Amino acid sequence: MVKYALKHVDKGRKKILSEQKKEQAKRKRDFYEKDVKTRKAAAKKACHDYIRARDAGKLCICCNEPLGDKYDAGHFLESGNNSRIRYDENNIHAQRVYCNQYKGGNSAEYRKGLIKRIGLEAVEKLESVKKGPFKRTASDYKDIELYYKKKLKELLEEKER
Repeated sequence: MVKYALKHVDKGRKKILSEQKKEQAKRKRDFYEKDVKTRKAAAKKACHDYIRARDAGKLCICCNEPLGDKYDAGHFLESGNNSRIRYDENNIHAQRVYCNQYKGGNSAEYRKGLIKRIGLEAVEKLESVKKGPFKRTASDYKDIELYYKKKLKELLEEKER
């Protein structure tokens, strides 16, 4: 009789713990959906994944050497100081890790390569974009993330054909 009662108490406790875990997981998901820092990181990753896939097989924008196995999605204009063009695809291109990280982005050579790739007019348009802060919400970053994930999926499907 006691074993039977303890068995049912255990089932009830397990059910309560399971419900608590589900509720905690939901609160955590909701928090991260609304957390700007988390959404910004996810948008950045999605954007850079797309750029890397888009530029796979191309040469480095700076030095015209093969990218190799590991390469960065480097920005022509620093994304920290130019938040308005942080996700502008003309501002981001595949760069060898050496050029991006050890040569500080190699901006002079990047500009020359960029002019060859997108044209002088597009480069000057990028350079003319007003600097300064540009606030985005968690929802904005989520939209950016979804946009680049969709573009990446379409690009990979297109490459498979």
